Amino acid sequence: MASIHIEEIQKILSALCNKDALPNQDNGEGYFLEIRFDSSIRRASGVIDEEYKDKVITLDCPYGTVVILCDAEGQLKSIELS
Repeated sequence: MASIHIEEIQKILSALCNKDALPNQDNGEGYFLEIRFDSSIRRASGVIDEEYKDKVITLDCPYGTVVILCDAEGQLKSIELS
C-alpha cells in the first residue's frame, strides 16, 4: 500500500508552480487543494452506492475544511481541502 501526507502533496504541487496549494499564503487568499479521482478513461460501472449518489460531505480536520464529492454512481469523485 502506498501512502502520502497532505503536506507532501502540497510541496509537490507548489514545486509545479501551484502556489495556492500551500497554506499561509502571503497574499492572504488562503489555499486550495483538490485531489480528483475521476478520469476520462474510467469506464462506467453502474451505481455503486445509492446512499452516496451526488452526495457532498463537508468535514473539519486539522488542515482546514474538507469537502468530499461523490458522483452520480456513488463513487468518490474528489477531495477538496481549504
